[in-house]
Amino acid sequence: MKRVFSLAVLFMVPLIFAPQNQCNACSSYLGYFNIFFSSDCYHNPDIDDDILGIIQRHVGVHETHEVRTDDGYFLTLFRIPRQNPKGVILFQHPLVTDARIWISQYNESIAFLFWRAGYDVWLGNIRGNYFCKKHVSLDSTEAAFWNFSFHEIGYYDNHASVEYVKQQTNGSKIVYVGYSLGGTSGMVYASTRDREAADSIKMMVVMTPTTHTGWSCTGLLKYLLCISYNLQGIVSFADPLFVLNRQDAWYIKSVQFLLTHFSCKKCILYVLYLFCGFSEDAFEPDLINMFIRVHASELPFKIFYHYYQIYAADGIFQRYDYGEERNLLLYGDKEPPPYPLENIKVPVYVVHGANDNLDCPNANEKLYSKLPKNSTLHGKLTVEGFNHIDFSCGRYRNEKVYLKILQLLDKINLEDQNILYLQKT
Repeated sequence: MKRVFSLAVLFMVPLIFAPQNQCNACSSYLGYFNIFFSSDCYHNPDIDDDILGIIQRHVGVHETHEVRTDDGYFLTLFRIPRQNPKGVILFQHPLVTDARIWISQYNESIAFLFWRAGYDVWLGNIRGNYFCKKHVSLDSTEAAFWNFSFHEIGYYDNHASVEYVKQQTNGSKIVYVGYSLGGTSGMVYASTRDREAADSIKMMVVMTPTTHTGWSCTGLLKYLLCISYNLQGIVSFADPLFVLNRQDAWYIKSVQFLLTHFSCKKCILYVLYLFCGFSEDAFEPDLINMFIRVHASELPFKIFYHYYQIYAADGIFQRYDYGEERNLLLYGDKEPPPYPLENIKVPVYVVHGANDNLDCPNANEKLYSKLPKNSTLHGKLTVEGFNHIDFSCGRYRNEKVYLKILQLLDKINLEDQNILYLQKT
């Protein structure tokens, strides 16, 4: 036991007291075992910087905007502006992260790729995350502040963000790109505010949107959600308004520190694979410490429970189930109604990974089959070998996903120009 303790101390001391300008990223997983001396390792300033510092370093121009939702939350939007852009694009992030996910791939970041391709880029944030702790009357320490699921994010947050971006860009129709939770809330917005979305959204790209995930999906998360959901009323952490990931909590900071300095990064990946699906050597080693850093935003269990209810209903994309009595008051029925996907009037491009077991391919095929025919005119994209997290940190994310989205957008822009030309002549 003493020998184990001594080895642990010898391992941790140089990490704790190492100079801040020392290596924090490696181009190989093996390099992390000897990070301060390996030729595969280097210092990347992005890992220790904030979002505006990262954008400034790689692009040199940025803006910060604040928008208020109809139910009183204040959201922070980041903009990478472009003069005479090809179009306007709004990115909406996945669970337990924030707008930083789009600029967390260093110089090859997704947001920078679209900006360099000529787009006016906006990075959205949802209520409660690191950048959105303000409300007109509630404090983020109050349970009432956290009384929301992805329904409120779609209905209120996306509505406020889209309308604000549209106003700031002189009425431009927006390309909406939503990843995981961002895709779920995008489908809520497009189906419940269908007329507004048709006026404001040029195309909606939903990547692994987790709208119809059923029991056939094999990810570990559904079992943990099942246990937690059935513990409601017994233990405090199972309360729907219990907040996961208090970012300033000592245990979150401790876990982030330990994971950042943990040498066997492959072990972290194998744990992620249990939840998100296997993807052999696709996750870029350079990005793993940044991945750890940006995945710590708060959110209530109510969002997870809403997802679990979709699991429990075997893939029915429906509103939150409050129980028969309250459902009758809210919905006029004992059962929560499905979201009216048949009302969607905007083009939807569904993207999913063939190896994703959190939001498995058959769930996305189900979503695609329920969309109106006029919304699927651009087809869909299945990415071979991709799991749920490869869309942010996969080695081939740009090649297999984002460059193809850019090609599709160029095709749509060309078609629009041809239509305008024919109308003028």
